[in-house]
Amino acid sequence: MKAVINIATEEHTQAKSESVSLSYLFFTFFKIGMVSFGGHMALVSVVQRILVERDKVIDNEQVLSSVGIASLLPGPLAVNVVGQLGYQLRKGRGAVASTVGIILPAFILMLVLSWAYFSQRAFFSSTGILSYVTGTVCAVILATGFQLFKKELLGNNTKLIIFGVALATLIYSANYIVSILILIAGGIAGVLLQLQQKEAQNDNSIEKGNISLLEKIALGLLAINQVIFFTNNTRNISNGTLKLILIFAGISLSLFGGGYVMIPIMQSLFVNELHWLTGKEFIDAIAFSQATPGPILISATFIGYKAAGFAGALIATVAIFAPAVFLSVVVNTFINNHQANKTVKNLLAGVKTVVVALIISSAWKLMAGQHIDWLFCSILAISFILNFKYKVSPVYLVLGAILAGTLINFI
Repeated sequence: MKAVINIATEEHTQAKSESVSLSYLFFTFFKIGMVSFGGHMALVSVVQRILVERDKVIDNEQVLSSVGIASLLPGPLAVNVVGQLGYQLRKGRGAVASTVGIILPAFILMLVLSWAYFSQRAFFSSTGILSYVTGTVCAVILATGFQLFKKELLGNNTKLIIFGVALATLIYSANYIVSILILIAGGIAGVLLQLQQKEAQNDNSIEKGNISLLEKIALGLLAINQVIFFTNNTRNISNGTLKLILIFAGISLSLFGGGYVMIPIMQSLFVNELHWLTGKEFIDAIAFSQATPGPILISATFIGYKAAGFAGALIATVAIFAPAVFLSVVVNTFINNHQANKTVKNLLAGVKTVVVALIISSAWKLMAGQHIDWLFCSILAISFILNFKYKVSPVYLVLGAILAGTLINFI
């Protein structure tokens, strides 16, 4: 009887999938992408309300399964969830249509902002339109870090010790390789110290699906790319297009824990080592990403535009999102029934501890070199309170800081 029910459910899901067009996927996610300020779980909630409750093209179980898989993998969670759902509905073309739809609004806005910023630099500089944004961006990052600190670390002395060591190391070091090594070390420490021993279940049951030859080749290429990225051999590549692809794809597959985690890594990479951006330009890129309806990694559009114009913006954007979405789709098809196991639980507990340190250190590094005066501190404090206590969206805080900066300089 259970087998009959499962077959009926699969046939019902397949029928619903076949009735979903590619245009439906693209335009539905495009409209969601236009209003997905805040990203992450806020975006997932909107997807659930529209695709599950309103249009009934997927089930809650599919959304929850996709979120679970995306949480274990690198890349922006919400974008990876959208890619998985698109694949479940219309396979590869569905994944592409859904992912492009959700990212396109933020990409277009960031592209316009990048063009205006670099073509009208004198206007931005003379009016001081972004002079007061840094404090707001730092406040939002700190609020996120403190929320995670309170939720994940408080009350666990072992986690607090790991956090303290990681934070001190990250503040002292400006090398992005050190940041990645600290993440790996945190995971190892989590396993050795059994950080989630009480909560973990020693269940290693995993039902495996099949991976095609093309997918295996693609995974192999991504693995090679990560070796090149981790060993910093991208500096020896002279071809500009290939260099853009390798660097941003490397970032895509190194992002565990959200976009804020990559801020210090991207800052040390693009500002200190590659010198593609100045410190001010990097801060402005982060500020712009906060003001767009998309993940913070849309800042790749700004960086790519500075490096190689429109083509660079397009390449950087595709390279920073596509690998993570592809990996999540492959894992989704490979794992049909993922059960919690002790090793994974402990590994993630250690990684999350370092992630909190990465987020807080990123705010510290953004503030370093800034002119700290009473106005900067006031904006920092007000933005922190509004975001941490009253949950005011970062987009309103950033837009408010831009408006305040413009008015103050005008007056």
